[in-house]
Order: sequence, then structure tokens, then C-alpha cells
Amino acid sequence: MGAELSAANRHRFRQRLEGLLFYLLLLLAIGLAGWLSQRYQGVYDWTDRARNSLTGASRQLLERLEAPLLIRSFAPANPQLRQQIRAVIEPYQRHRLDITLEFIDPALQPELTRETGIRRAGELQLSYQERSENLDTLTEQQISNSIQRLIQRGQRWIAGIEGHGERRLIGKANHDLGEFGAELQRKGYRIQALQLSEQPLIPRNIALLVLAGPQVALLPAERQVIRDYLDRGGNLLWLTDPGPQHALPELFPGLDLEILPGTVVDANAAGMGLDNPAIALVTRFPDHPATQRLERVTLYPFAAALKASPGAGWQAISLLQTQPGSWNETSTLSGELRRNAALGEEPGPLTLGYAFSRQLEGTSQRLMVVGDGDFLSNSYLGNGGNLDLGLNLIRWLSGDDNLLDIPARTAPDTRLELSRTAGAAIGLGFLFILPLLLIATGLFIWWRRRRA
Repeated sequence: MGAELSAANRHRFRQRLEGLLFYLLLLLAIGLAGWLSQRYQGVYDWTDRARNSLTGASRQLLERLEAPLLIRSFAPANPQLRQQIRAVIEPYQRHRLDITLEFIDPALQPELTRETGIRRAGELQLSYQERSENLDTLTEQQISNSIQRLIQRGQRWIAGIEGHGERRLIGKANHDLGEFGAELQRKGYRIQALQLSEQPLIPRNIALLVLAGPQVALLPAERQVIRDYLDRGGNLLWLTDPGPQHALPELFPGLDLEILPGTVVDANAAGMGLDNPAIALVTRFPDHPATQRLERVTLYPFAAALKASPGAGWQAISLLQTQPGSWNETSTLSGELRRNAALGEEPGPLTLGYAFSRQLEGTSQRLMVVGDGDFLSNSYLGNGGNLDLGLNLIRWLSGDDNLLDIPARTAPDTRLELSRTAGAAIGLGFLFILPLLLIATGLFIWWRRRRA
């Protein structure tokens, strides 16, 4: 009997020891798993078409980063909004550990928000090697293209011609383009003032030449410098205004460019709450890289209308067109205005801006002529979509439209398409048939229990 009890005690002791050893090993495995999860991380995307992972193009772009990338989100203290932003940035952070995401509450730091040019809640500012760019569209394509623009350093010089009363890219007067020039610098462009009388040759590293409304005629030698620049394939943005053109259209013999007389007036301006009919409106844009994703109305004060009949290999697109109800007014802008066809006043739509392009020695040459310089001036830059349009024009002219082509990836099963019959059957089933079945089942169970 004693031997049997001793054997039973030993058996129970062995079971307890084995149980204790099991729990110790289990705790050790949990500890090792926790340590390994801190030291090594693995993320697996099992979604259809890997929708939660970066494309190969974006991953290759991140490999080109030579310094840390700071992403600041100017979002209010809204946990749901910040989590959505964090979810968009996390794939980039998983690929590069030196990408930092910071949240800034615009209500707590209003001065910093104004200084950085933030206009919407949740807007991002990407900073890389003392260059920055703001972004209000949180998609992989937009973020990756923004990173690509920041990486392209030392290749995007913009020269503004000065010395003839032009609007200056670094000027602070109301008619100057200083605020626009400052925004270009924030986008990573480099601005240079160019005096043609002192510079007999435009440097070859200039990606874009800007000629913004000279008030006096250029000297013949200065016009020849611009002509030589265009002949070798240089890109140009010409902002002109109503009035004397100082023989500048002659710089483009292959375009047959004509500046219509008078100032464009727009009867639609009153419907937009504008009390000045000399402010022309452009509400629709063609399918062109320079105007893609533009949705807001743009305003053009005291603009001139253009006509062109390009040849010599040039292609022209009427990029900016006014609405019907506009015309080029040749008389003084006072009193009641009516179009007078006898004075050469043509009805709208009128073209305010042409985009010209051609292939020259294997490269694409691009010109943009706009019959208004005020829309990018310090006085009017913040109106409507003027700033967005100006940035798009600069990107197209300097070749920055050739960015990453990252298609949006969507799940193939996010929509359920049903016929009207199937939809009616499902609706009747859930609204009437299923509730009646549940009631009948309850009554049947109640009846069975009562009989039992």
C-alpha cells in the first residue's frame, strides 16, 4: 500500500514538474518572440495587387535619396485624420528608416503655417537638403513625384530677363512676381536675374527663360541673344500685356503670333462677384500636361487675346480660353461696354495662352505665351487657381512633367453590381421575409415549449 502511494506521489510530482516546465518554456518562447519582433520586422502585403505596398518605381526613387527626408503634416489634433495620413506615409518609412513624419497643429503654430504656405488642413511639406515642397494630394503618385522634384538638384535654373521694366521674379512691388518666385524656390528651382546687355550668351544650364512684360523695346543685340537661345532649343515663358509689343512677336517667325488689340473684358465676371469686367475668367482646361488636375477658376486682369498659326514643325494648343460673353474691348474701360465688331472686337471664346512645342535635334522645345502678366503678380497670385496654374506651367516648360507614372491601384471587388430584380429580392428578403421567418420560428418554439 505504501509503495502504491509513493508511486502515485511520484507520478503527480512528475506531472506538476512537466506542467511547470511547459509554462516556463512557453514564457521563454513568448519572450524570444517579443525580442525578435523588436529586432527584426517583417511586413507582408496579401492584398490584391499589393495595394498597400509601394510600386517598384517608388522604391527605386527612394534608393536615390542621399539624405534624410522630413515630412511635416499640418493637420489638427484629429486622431482619425492623422491616422489616415500616417497610413499613407508608412510604406515609405518601411522602405527608408531616415524618412520622418511630424505632425503640426496649424491652430497652435499659425505663424509657421503661414510661412510655409500651407493652405489646407492635412497638407504635407516635404523637406530634403534645404529644399521643400508642399503637397495637398496624398497619393503615391503625388508623393513620389514630389520626392523626385526635390532630388533633381542643380538642373532647374530659371532666368528672368531684367533691365527693360519687366516684372521681376524677386521683386516686391505689386506688379512684380516676387511671391511666385519665392514659391518656385521653395519647390527647388533656382532663380537668376539676367541682364542681356551684360550677358551676350544665355547659359546652357538655364532650363527656362522668363520674359515678363518689358516696358521698353529690347536692343537689336538683346533680341538676337534671345533668338540664338530659341534656335538652339531653349524653353521660354513670355508674359505680355495689352499695348505695344516692342517687336517681340518677331522673335517667333515660325508661330505667326498675333496680339489682338484692346483688353479682354468678360461679362461673366459679374456672376462671380467681380466688379471689374476687365478680369477675364478661365474655368475649363484642355487635356494637357500643363493643366492636368486643375479644377479651380483662374483670373486674368487686363489681359490681351492671342492668335497663332504655327508652322516649321511647331505644335500649338490653345491652353487658356475665355468663356462666351467675352471680347477684346478696344475703347476705354468705362461706362457701359458693348462689343463693336467694326472696331475689330472679336467675340469669345478668346485665347489668352498658347502652349507651343516641337522636336528639335531629338529634344523637346517648349514655349508658352500668355497675354497677361498680372495673374502671377504679387497682387493677384492668391486668386483662384492662379498659383497652381503658374507652377504647372513652369513644370511643363522646364521638363518636370516627365515624372513617375504610377497608376492608381484599386481592388477589383469593391463594387457589387446587381440587377434590379436581384436588388429587389434582397431588399424584400431582409425587410420582410427574414423578419417573418424569425417571428415564425419564435412562435413555433413558444408553442412547442407550452405543449411540453
